[in-house]
Amino acid sequence: MKRALAVLLLVGLSIGIAEAEEEPTPPASTQASLTPDRHWRLAKLPDAQPQTIGLLTYYPNEGGGYTFLEHGNIVFYAVPYFPTTYQIDRSFFVVEVVGGRQQARRIGERINVSTIGTSAMPRGGQTLYRNGTTQKDPSDLRREDVPIAKWGRAVSGDKFQLSILDVDRETRLKLKSIVPLLEKSSNQIRSSDPK
Repeated sequence: MKRALAVLLLVGLSIGIAEAEEEPTPPASTQASLTPDRHWRLAKLPDAQPQTIGLLTYYPNEGGGYTFLEHGNIVFYAVPYFPTTYQIDRSFFVVEVVGGRQQARRIGERINVSTIGTSAMPRGGQTLYRNGTTQKDPSDLRREDVPIAKWGRAVSGDKFQLSILDVDRETRLKLKSIVPLLEKSSNQIRSSDPK
């Protein structure tokens, strides 16, 4: 047998700790079990009726943006907050076979998880997020809010622009299809700009 044969044996600790930039919302300890439809900022405004734009359905969300659905599932969401990250320390055990004997060894790692931050974007901007997950094994599944685009402008009075990050072609088309909605929303903000 080779000198070291590592086999994943047991998942150890998974602890959310303070992130690098700002305090995550919600706290990292509750982020793992929180699905986007239960996140307070992505929830539908009480009196809002879902509307259709292209292949997507959307509704205004509590966070001040929109939540977009396809076939009843959340595809992405827009909120006027910058993205941030928090860190997770996790450890797991491996069994190494050395000289015919099994030895357990704990391995630790720290990973960054993306989430919606608490810092508001200036001048009516929005960050568009896709729901993702980070997972080491089936018992350690954590939700991520992955930034995929930004709707914003450099200075008040400028035209809003959609900046799409590196995403697949289908997602790019869906993002481009919501531009009329974002423009309509931003026209209301632009009309309130100081002259």
